[in-house]
Amino acid sequence: MSADTSTGLTAKGRQTRESIELAARKLFAERGFHGTTLSDITSAAGRSPAVFYRYYSDKEDLLATLAESFLHEVVMPSGLSVHLPESPDDTQFFTSVVTGYWNMFKQNIGIMVAVGQLADTKPRFAEVQNEFRRFGMDIVAASVRRAQEQGYGTDLNPAHTGAAIALLFENFTAVLLRPSGLDLAIDDADAIATLSTIWKKTLYGY
Repeated sequence: MSADTSTGLTAKGRQTRESIELAARKLFAERGFHGTTLSDITSAAGRSPAVFYRYYSDKEDLLATLAESFLHEVVMPSGLSVHLPESPDDTQFFTSVVTGYWNMFKQNIGIMVAVGQLADTKPRFAEVQNEFRRFGMDIVAASVRRAQEQGYGTDLNPAHTGAAIALLFENFTAVLLRPSGLDLAIDDADAIATLSTIWKKTLYGY
C-alpha cells in the first residue's frame, strides 16, 4: 500500500491505520526494525494481524509508507523556510535550523533507525535514506556558499563539507536519540548547541 492510499478511508479506518503507525514508530525506535515483529506492532496498536493486512502488505510496506510520508510531508517542506546566514554573527540561523532538525528527527527516530537498518540490502530504502541525506547536504552546502560570498571558508568545498556535516549530524542523532550504552549524558539543548557550534565554526572559524 502506498503513502497516498489513505484517501477514501472512513474515520474509523484512519484511526486504525494511525494506531498501527504510531505503534510501529515507537517500537522501531526502541527495538529497531529487525527486533520488532508484526505481532508486536498489532498487539501494541490493539489490532489484529488481519486488520493490519487491510492497510499494508507486510512490515516493510508499513515502513516504506511511514518513511515516504515523513520525507515528503515533513522533511522536504521544512527546507522551504530555511534562510541562509545573514552574517558571520548570525548564530540564530544555526541554532534555529539545528533545533528544527533535532526535534523533527527525535519525533521520527524510529523511522530513521529502521530505514538505516534496511538501506544496505533493500534498494528502495537506500534511495529514501539518500533523499534524507541529500536534503541535509544541500542545506549545508548552500550555507558554505553563503559564507564564501561573505569572505569566509574559501578553502572549503561546498559539496564535500555538506556531506561531512550532514552525515556527522545523522550519526550523532541516530546514536544519541536511542539508548547507546556510551554513558554519555547530553540533553536536547546541549546536543543542539554542540551541532550548531560545529557547523558555524566550520564555516566562519569562530
